[in-house]
Amino acid sequence: MYCLRRTYFRFHFNKAIRYSSSRSGLDERTKKVMEEIKQIEYQLQSRSKQTGSLPEKVSNEEIETIYKELSAPTPSRPKITSNYLEQLQLKFLDTRKEQLGENMKRQLPSSEKVADTKLTSTEEKSSMQDYTVQDFESLIYANAITKRPKEAEKAFDLMQKYNISPSTRAVNHLIDAYANVNDLSQAISAFKRLREYNLKPDIYTYSSIIKAFVASKRIDDALVIFERMKNSSIIPSQPIFANIISGCLKANKLEKAWEVFDTMRLSYHQPDEVSYTLMLHACAKRGEVEKALNLFEDMVNYQLYPTDVTFNVLINACAKRPDYYHEAFSLLNQMEEHYGFQPDRITYNTLLTACSRKKDLSQARDILNVMWNDMKEKGADSLLAPDEQTFTNLLWCYASYQPTRSTNKISEATSSSTALTTTECLISTEIPRKRSDVAKEARWLFKLAVSHNIQVTTALLNAYLTVHISQKQPTEAVNIYTKMFDKFAVKKDGFTFSQMLEYCYKQKDDVLAWKVWEDYQTFLESKNQEFDIKENVEESIMEKKARQTRKEAAAIREGWADQQQRELCVTMANTLARVNDLKNALGIIATELRRCSNLGAPSLSELMPVYNKCIQLEDEEARQTLIRLCPKNKAFKNSKFKRVYT
Repeated sequence: MYCLRRTYFRFHFNKAIRYSSSRSGLDERTKKVMEEIKQIEYQLQSRSKQTGSLPEKVSNEEIETIYKELSAPTPSRPKITSNYLEQLQLKFLDTRKEQLGENMKRQLPSSEKVADTKLTSTEEKSSMQDYTVQDFESLIYANAITKRPKEAEKAFDLMQKYNISPSTRAVNHLIDAYANVNDLSQAISAFKRLREYNLKPDIYTYSSIIKAFVASKRIDDALVIFERMKNSSIIPSQPIFANIISGCLKANKLEKAWEVFDTMRLSYHQPDEVSYTLMLHACAKRGEVEKALNLFEDMVNYQLYPTDVTFNVLINACAKRPDYYHEAFSLLNQMEEHYGFQPDRITYNTLLTACSRKKDLSQARDILNVMWNDMKEKGADSLLAPDEQTFTNLLWCYASYQPTRSTNKISEATSSSTALTTTECLISTEIPRKRSDVAKEARWLFKLAVSHNIQVTTALLNAYLTVHISQKQPTEAVNIYTKMFDKFAVKKDGFTFSQMLEYCYKQKDDVLAWKVWEDYQTFLESKNQEFDIKENVEESIMEKKARQTRKEAAAIREGWADQQQRELCVTMANTLARVNDLKNALGIIATELRRCSNLGAPSLSELMPVYNKCIQLEDEEARQTLIRLCPKNKAFKNSKFKRVYT
């Protein structure tokens, strides 16, 4: 019985196992079939999509049209909208229409009247006590603003004669009198009188002495006084901040200018129109147009009135950047249309520099026509009468211009958005198509300037010289350099020699290069004699600083700073190398390094014409000498140098 029951359970258990195993196998096969069906459906869908997305057959003409549209230049969007100034809803203040200076002079006593007044006369004054310190303060102030420091000094000395103790205000006016004529040493002497009379300097004292230092381009000393004033718990006024910022900009210390501006804005005062305009000028110096526009918008948001100076500086910022060329003219049009701004000579001179950078001679000629017609119409009242800077900038436009066959078409398209209204044309509307015609027109303009008593300056002759060099007129270029400077009694500067040496380098003219180099050395010697102290002459620390400051400013202005001397040395060496004169080329490099060690040795990449000539002539000794003279350049060994003239 037990065996039967056991056999029964085993039978049914095996049956259940067989059923479950067959069931699981069926599920697996079903899953595989379902996956295969899904894959087939996915493939069918993808094929139908690919078939439906195939484009229609395109003809060759349609392909060419599409290609032209894709290859066409993308139209440039204006960076400044045509209603930019209108949206700002600003208020414009034209300072040129104000006559504050003349009105003030009318209200103040003249120096002649003061001189006629005899202080010793008892007819007008019964006693010495009738004169007060306020009388002398007014007298000193009147002479200070009319730039008569000697008369101001006499008035100050008379106070002692009448037993009147000088006041701080009287000393302030005396300091200001010397500051107005840029006499720093006397201004400092007047400042020291405060201690002599036991007087304490006030904010006006610091303002006047800072003004004197800034006028003498002693910005570092002005900053020392500025810090001393703040340490004395005297809050600097807005004009003092503006004066410091102006001095920093003149000394090209832009970072310091921004630091002073931010200090004023965050800790002392809300900047005024003058301060904002100065910082716009800082932006223009670096070509930071976007930053200038943001600053201008901040100025308007603070309800400040932009002046004619502000507008001119903003245009100048745009003019410094070729990509903002059209925006400079757009701003001018908006200023004229919405705010009645009247452009002056500074405005158009600035736009001429923009034309030079953009090589837009057509627009430059239109600007001259506008200025010339305004001068003919208004005479002495014209704000647009051309001056030497106008013709200098205009000649630079001729120097940068490159005539081509399609000149007229290009000029019409370029100047369409910057067109100026002209009634009569001083210069014909047709643009010169040949280099000789460009130079011919430039000569006519130069004669026109001379005939109208425009002052011939070094900058003007340099621009005139560059026109003939860039337009490949060698005979005229040499004639200008050798004769015209002497004819007009104008001295050459570092920029003159730089242009001529570049010309000699391109022409392989070593004979003329030697003459220019000798003239340049004579020029440097004369400058050193001009600014170096003479023997047996004692010089104070203040005088030494003043002389050094004048020397540095003149070097930058006249093109003989250390960096510029180094560049001319390189150009001369490369010029000699091009005519196989390696000995003298290396000699000039070595001599200049010995003569002025602070010039810094030129890199080998700057002297590639010399280096290539050493290889070309198989002069290993000269090559090794050149390498010793130049600093090691890690990138030199593995770099690929571009081809240079040898």
